[in-house]
Amino acid sequence: MPVPVTPPTLHIPAIDLSPSSSQTDSERASILLSALATVGFLHVLNPSPSLTRSHVRDIFAAVSTLFDTPLSDKEAVGFDVATGAGYTSMMGQTTGDKSKRLRGDLKESFSIGPNTAVSIPQSSVHSDPTIVNRLEEFREACFETGLRLLDLFTIALKTPDDDPAYFRSKHSYGNNESLRLIHYPAFPRARADEEGAQTRATGWDDLRIGDKDIRAGAHQDFGSATLLFQSPPGEDGTDTAVEGLEIFVAREDGDAEAPDGTGRKGWWVPAPKPEGVSEGDSILVNVGVSMEIWSGTQFRATWHRVVCPNPLDLEPGHVLPGRKSVVFFMIPDHDVLLTPIDASGRPAVAEGCISSGDFFKLRMARSYGKDEGAQSAQAVQMAR
Repeated sequence: MPVPVTPPTLHIPAIDLSPSSSQTDSERASILLSALATVGFLHVLNPSPSLTRSHVRDIFAAVSTLFDTPLSDKEAVGFDVATGAGYTSMMGQTTGDKSKRLRGDLKESFSIGPNTAVSIPQSSVHSDPTIVNRLEEFREACFETGLRLLDLFTIALKTPDDDPAYFRSKHSYGNNESLRLIHYPAFPRARADEEGAQTRATGWDDLRIGDKDIRAGAHQDFGSATLLFQSPPGEDGTDTAVEGLEIFVAREDGDAEAPDGTGRKGWWVPAPKPEGVSEGDSILVNVGVSMEIWSGTQFRATWHRVVCPNPLDLEPGHVLPGRKSVVFFMIPDHDVLLTPIDASGRPAVAEGCISSGDFFKLRMARSYGKDEGAQSAQAVQMAR
């Protein structure tokens, strides 16, 4: 009889940035290097005194306020591909292989650019005058934590001329980073007679989640580092997070095909929660393709997705719980050339490297379906 194949159990290493932690920066960098070279994700405990659980609860309250705004107000600040800022409506973005998708991602989002006030509905600002400052303070705290992580990247890798600020110096606040607020709405699961009627054009009121739906398709992030905040426990300790984030783990006995088109096999594995989290909270960190290129593939941009969980007790017609998340993207300044460095710290390629700005435009066009055929094969190869 065939031996049952067991999916892998995913372990994501953790570092602790608390000043009271016994970990040294050298130890943190070693853990970080091992994690980002293999699984591609890292838990960061106690990331900052400005990113504690109470801060995260507050920002999720602001997120709820923004998404409760009338749709017409949200659409008035529609997403601008050129700047990467504004509101994206349900199914307005399609991540992953579009040829295998019934419709776009079942989510709506706000991408907060350098000018927060113009990235969110004005009615939200009028109803809550504190919301802009709260978002900007959170965004700045994320950026400072991102710089701290980039310093650990520099310790983990050899860099040209042993420059201790090699990565940090190429990220300027207010230049290119992005704070993304994401809402995956609650929808009923489709009954057998409803699923066939679902199309790309199905509106919110009639939308039912079927087996072909996904909240965010398989993708790699494009920046240098991504900081993911998931809904924190309530004041009473109640768990408010909704599962769905999955990470692709390559393995020959896998039941899935790698989304990169190489034909490799592997498994989609749910991302585990960190252990030992206190009121200092935690964030989940991964690197994007920019850092994979920049590091000479010493760090890996791992494929991941957000699925519609299918609890065993969720009957057709019953509502799948909604989910919210907050994501901060560290992105190099537009004029930075993503010149790969090898294991000795030397630039591996002398010329022909794509700039961060050009790569940003390429990825925006791919993800939002703008001028997908206009990018040259050479540019695509350079970006990969």
